Amino acid sequence: MKIEISSFADAGDYQRERIVIRVQSDVDIGEYAVFCSAVSSEGNPTAGRKQAYWFPDGIVKSGDLVVLYTKRGTTSRKELKPGRTAHFYYWGQEMALWGGAGNAAVVLQIEDWNSKIPT
Repeated sequence: MKIEISSFADAGDYQRERIVIRVQSDVDIGEYAVFCSAVSSEGNPTAGRKQAYWFPDGIVKSGDLVVLYTKRGTTSRKELKPGRTAHFYYWGQEMALWGGAGNAAVVLQIEDWNSKIPT
């Protein structure tokens, strides 16, 4: 995978809680989604209902950071060092997700998908 969850920052603090993702290779971040999954008694993500954040399309470069805040906000970016950028995204949730041991973040690359709206 071309991106990797690096850390959870300020887990449990709704206003500051975020996931920090390191970009390993140039990629369209819109090919990825983060799921909030329950954790089994063995400590693994489980099947069942999941909350998901699908990143909007946009190129991120190797060495960049992708920061996903739990709260509402406006997508932005900040130059870190020459050639490196931090990209900020906001999930829009109403409460903290990562403050306890009950949830895990799962990142999926979405290579192919299909959708239909009921009529």
